[in-house]
Amino acid sequence: MKNIFCIVLFLFVITGARADDKPAMIKRYRYIIKLIQADKAEELSKLVAYPLKRENPLKDIANAKEFIAYYPVMFDAAFKKKLSGFRGSAVMEQHGNFGLVGEEFSGEMWLNEKGLIMSVNYISKREQDLKDQLTKSIQSKMHPSINHWDQNVLVLQSPKLLIRIDRTIGNNIRYASWSKGRPTSEKPDLVLNNGLEEAQGTMGGWTYTFKSGDWTYVIDDVEMCEKDDQCGYFLNLSFKGQDKSSTKLKSIK
Repeated sequence: MKNIFCIVLFLFVITGARADDKPAMIKRYRYIIKLIQADKAEELSKLVAYPLKRENPLKDIANAKEFIAYYPVMFDAAFKKKLSGFRGSAVMEQHGNFGLVGEEFSGEMWLNEKGLIMSVNYISKREQDLKDQLTKSIQSKMHPSINHWDQNVLVLQSPKLLIRIDRTIGNNIRYASWSKGRPTSEKPDLVLNNGLEEAQGTMGGWTYTFKSGDWTYVIDDVEMCEKDDQCGYFLNLSFKGQDKSSTKLKSIK
């Protein structure tokens, strides 16, 4: 009887903790927004899960020192004004993380289960200008056949390959790759267009699929796994539906 009581008590505590998650996260959001409104960058830097990713080709923010220096670029008056309209009903839970979704928000910020900022999806005008400058610089150094895109999605590397996934005109998803040692100023060894981009449902991550005759090239972004080496980016090749190889890739800027 005592054991049953302990189990019930344990379940009550766990269930109660889960029920309290959202109110706690709403409170945390109010505190974070207060820090942003007051430009308390140093205090805010302690509430970030690093690295804080920025859209390619912007550099990811690796630590608190970089966050404090980059803060004026990322948080502008327009974002502060939007945050001033925060209401608790705009906090949505997904896979244990909590984002600003609903009402005037569309996922501009997400906190992890520890209440740390795990992503800021807002891009200020200053940051967009920096992104455009970096993009033009990179495009000027690339081979003319592939130096145009609307958005760079991924830059990936293996011991033998450099791979770019870009979104070009008309929402075309393009794959381009170079063998080891060849610069992007040279024509790619392989270019595949009309890729299929798919979200991996509740597992998180994305899959990009490309066809070349009987060959299928799949880039998998695996975000949920049992072991660290099972997470990350993978290039999976198959021929006529038969798996041929799987290579782990490193994301680079």
